[in-house]
Amino acid sequence: MTRKTHSVDSGITSIEFRKDLYFFNLVSSFSVSLCGSPVIFDKRIEMFLPSNQSLSFQGRFVPNKLMAPHSLRARAERGEINSSDHIVSCCIMLANTAYESVKQFNDGSETFEFFRHIRNASSHLNTFQFIHKEPVKPARWRNAIIEQRFKGESNPLYGQRCFGHYLGVSDILELLVDVEQIIARQLESKKQKS
Repeated sequence: MTRKTHSVDSGITSIEFRKDLYFFNLVSSFSVSLCGSPVIFDKRIEMFLPSNQSLSFQGRFVPNKLMAPHSLRARAERGEINSSDHIVSCCIMLANTAYESVKQFNDGSETFEFFRHIRNASSHLNTFQFIHKEPVKPARWRNAIIEQRFKGESNPLYGQRCFGHYLGVSDILELLVDVEQIIARQLESKKQKS
């Protein structure tokens, strides 16, 4: 199962997703992006490359592309990009990709239904959008509820931002922990039946 570990040195509790399931690489990439972003957004942090160097990323069908960390920092200093938007974008990408990678395990539970609505909001530029019949089923995760009684535009979440307003970084990570546990139970049950 996914586990939480507590570092004696730092006093920080962290989540460790299972490598043999679906979220390990996604959450690792998400974490690297968020932990690395202060290099771009905080000018007090020294850059790891001289200003005249860039990073090269290979293409298979197009020429390699270069990314210049110093250029990104300059854009941040001019206010063209910011840390809050970066964090929200990372949450959106994680929610979308994570849901799509495990939707075949949707067991109809309130937690999975909640996850589906988070993914849908992520796909609509981080905004809750409900068609006239949605939400169809109860959607609840821990103390968060997406009210089923109010459909479409009459739902109080309709038009509201998901990440940065309704959910935060910790929430998407803990939601994935709970979803991974649902999946692990399904896989274990299937294994026992065969």
